[in-house]
Amino acid sequence: MPSLRNVAAPYWGEFIGTLVLTLVGLGATAQNLTSSPSHKTEAISSSVAWGTGVTLGIWVTEHVSGGHINPAISLARLVFSGFPLRKLAGYVAAQTLGAFAGAFLVWLNFSASLADLKHKDPGLHPATGAFITSNDVWPGLINEITATFVFVLAVFAISDQTSQAKNIAPLALGLAFAGASLALSSPLQLALNPARDFGPRVFAAFLYGLNVFADHSFYFWVPI
Repeated sequence: MPSLRNVAAPYWGEFIGTLVLTLVGLGATAQNLTSSPSHKTEAISSSVAWGTGVTLGIWVTEHVSGGHINPAISLARLVFSGFPLRKLAGYVAAQTLGAFAGAFLVWLNFSASLADLKHKDPGLHPATGAFITSNDVWPGLINEITATFVFVLAVFAISDQTSQAKNIAPLALGLAFAGASLALSSPLQLALNPARDFGPRVFAAFLYGLNVFADHSFYFWVPI
């Protein structure tokens, strides 16, 4: 009979991996948002940061939970690779909570700078841009579907037993994520991970109100 530690370890792994991913990616986004125009980081820096977050998140959890850190990957693994259905809900919950915790840690680091951003009513507080994605619904939906297809395809190709990239899979997948982000949208608009948007969006709702869910015609469902 498996011990409680062995049963819980994969879920903790997904929680920690998604936290690392979100902390690195959102931190770069917040830095970009709060920097002065003369020091504002380029779009490439945010994409590279999210790609680095993917690499780090997989590296710290791959040996424990498989390093999914993304509900889209968990679902794809369920459909195509025999991932157990009984674990899916727990993985998705852990990933979303990890993203929420990552958003909290980013807020702790940037709270003063985010509070200084000028808020012009009506509309969302500009600080929400550090946590949520936003776009027009249909272009955003096309972006998310296309980019997620590219990334999930890369996941299966790189993790295949015959792939020469398997030994450096976390790094290769980070590059794939950064490439998809750079190619298909600006760093602020592409989630490519339902947990990455929904967890931080719930956190932002506590700070800035439930309008974060109504923004851009209830765009929150698109990354999901």
